[in-house]
Amino acid sequence: MRKGISFLFFQLIFLTVFSQNINSARAVVDTLTSEYFAGRGAVDDGEKKAANFIETHFKKQGLKSFGSSFFQAFNAPINTFPKALSVSVDGKEIIPGKDFIVDAASGGANGSFELYWYSSEHFSTKIELDKIVSEGFFINKIVVLDVKNVVAESEVLQQLKQNVVEASGVIFIEDKLTQHLSFVAKSYPILHVKRSVLADFAKSISVKIDQELQPKYQSQNVIGYVEGTEFPDSFILLSAHYDHLGKMGEHTYFPGANDNASGVAMLLDLATHYTEKEPPVKSIIFIAFGAEESGLVGSKYFVNHPVVLLTQINFVFNMDLMGTGSEGGMIVNGRVYEEHFNKLIQINEEGKYLPLIKKRGKAANSDHYWFSENGVPSFFIYLMGGISAYHDVDDISKTLPLTKYADSFRLIRDFVDEL
Repeated sequence: MRKGISFLFFQLIFLTVFSQNINSARAVVDTLTSEYFAGRGAVDDGEKKAANFIETHFKKQGLKSFGSSFFQAFNAPINTFPKALSVSVDGKEIIPGKDFIVDAASGGANGSFELYWYSSEHFSTKIELDKIVSEGFFINKIVVLDVKNVVAESEVLQQLKQNVVEASGVIFIEDKLTQHLSFVAKSYPILHVKRSVLADFAKSISVKIDQELQPKYQSQNVIGYVEGTEFPDSFILLSAHYDHLGKMGEHTYFPGANDNASGVAMLLDLATHYTEKEPPVKSIIFIAFGAEESGLVGSKYFVNHPVVLLTQINFVFNMDLMGTGSEGGMIVNGRVYEEHFNKLIQINEEGKYLPLIKKRGKAANSDHYWFSENGVPSFFIYLMGGISAYHDVDDISKTLPLTKYADSFRLIRDFVDEL
C-alpha cells in the first residue's frame, strides 16, 4: 500500500512539474510573439522590448549581473522596411507575408513597372544577354525569375542577377516564402512571390516599399548568472537568441514562436530552476543573445568581449527551436565532442526523455559556433518534428505544440548537473 501511495505521490509531482514547465513556456511564447514585440527586430524597438522583458525576468529570478547592467550593447548594420509596403499585380493587391515577402537585401521602390518573364530559352548565351542588357532592354521593367525553369548556377542566370540593376527590380517565384535578414541593401527592389499568386500572364506590377538601412543599429546581449556553491570560478553557459525577423511594413511581422521564443522560454525556466530550486555546483551564465538572425552577431561580440575568461567556461549549451520534439532532437557538434554526446545519450536513455537524439558535425547555424571556434566545447540543440513553419508569418504560438518541451528541460537539466 505504501509503495502505491509513494508511486502516486511521485506521479503527482511529475505531472505538476510538467504542467508548470508547459504553462510557463506557453506564457513566454505568447508574450514574445505578440504584436507589441513586433517580431523582435529593429523596427518599432521590438528587439529592445524583448531584451527588457528578459532583463525583468533575470532580476525577478535573482540572477546577478556582471557589472552594473545585464546588457552588453553592440552595434551592427541592418536593412529594414519600417513603414509603407504595398504590391499590386495587374491592379490586384497581394498580401505581404502570405503572397509575397520583400527580400532582406531589397532596396526601396515607388512606382509601376512592366513585368518581364525571364527564361533561359530567351537568352541562351551570356553574349546574347550582354547585348540585350547593353541595349537597355530591362530599363523600367521588373524581371521575373522562376528558378524552377532556370538552371540556378548557369552563367546566364548569374549574369542576369549581376546586371539586374539595369532593370527596375527582380521577382523570384517561390513555393515557400522564407525570410532572412541582411546588413546590406541593393539599389533596386527584390521580391519573393508565391508561385500560386503570380500567374504567368501577369503584365504589370505596382510597388511601394519604404526601406531604411540602419548602419549602426544598437542591439544587446542580456547576461546574468548564478554563482556556484562549490566552484564559483568555473562556468557553464546556457544560451538562446531572443531576436527574430521583426516587421515588414507597418502591419506585417514575423512572430518567431519556435524560432526562438521557445528557446528563450527554456532559458528562463532553467534560470528559475537554478535560482529557486537547485543551486548549481558550478556557476551558470545565462545569455539571451541579440542579432543572431543577422549573422550570429551578438555571440561573436560576446566571444570577442567575454565577461569571464573563455578558459573559465567549461561548456556551452545553446538552445533554439525548442517547441516541437515528436521526432527527437539534433545536437550540432555532437560529432565533435563525442564524450559529451555519449553522456547526453546515456542521460536520455535513463530518463526516456526524447524518442531519438541525432548528432551532426560543426555548423555555423546558431550562437554556439563562435565558442567552439575559439576552443570552448559547445552544443546546439534543436528539436525535430511537428510544425513546418520557419522564418515565416506562420510561426505562431497557437500552433506551436511544445510536444517535448518539458522532457527537453529535464534532459538539459540533467546534463548540466553532470557537467
